[in-house]
Amino acid sequence: MIIQNRGWLIVSNMNKRTRDKLYPIIAKRDGEYCRCCGKLSSEEQLVIDHKDNDNSNNTHTNLQLLCRACNYLKNPRKEPLDSCVSNDNVFEERLSKFKKKEIKFLEYLDEKIENSCTYAIDYKDAINSGAEIADISVETAKRHLKRVISSEGKFRKHDYDDDRPSVLTKRDPPRGVKEKLSQNILWSWV
Repeated sequence: MIIQNRGWLIVSNMNKRTRDKLYPIIAKRDGEYCRCCGKLSSEEQLVIDHKDNDNSNNTHTNLQLLCRACNYLKNPRKEPLDSCVSNDNVFEERLSKFKKKEIKFLEYLDEKIENSCTYAIDYKDAINSGAEIADISVETAKRHLKRVISSEGKFRKHDYDDDRPSVLTKRDPPRGVKEKLSQNILWSWV
């Protein structure tokens, strides 16, 4: 049974029918990947996890998607699942590995923009090249980039109304680049 209360989604039982209703909502809100290690649903089965480990607290904001291995590491059971390890350090190692790849991706973009004579790079190339360099999927690269082009992020995406490709710049590019962006002529340099 699903109850709407002050904008919060409250779930009385996490049965299959409820899970099937909630999964697409959470996947659309957060993205369909493990919130811990970053694996996509195509790589690993994802399960709905209670962030606060309280199974009676089924508010929408308390639910997230984790792969089975990360879910087990976060919530150990007496008998380990076949793909999981009982060592608590594995959880930290997986998260650390994911973070290192994200940092490598962002450092690559930073360096590529700095070394460009225009202080701008093609947006699609940033995703594809960055994914290759950081050894992550294109979808993971898009998620990382989506976060860093947010209002608080380090980079900015510039879209154009015509057929010109979108470009990526640093949030505060040098003065000459700002002028060219405002005049919509930067794309011809990239």
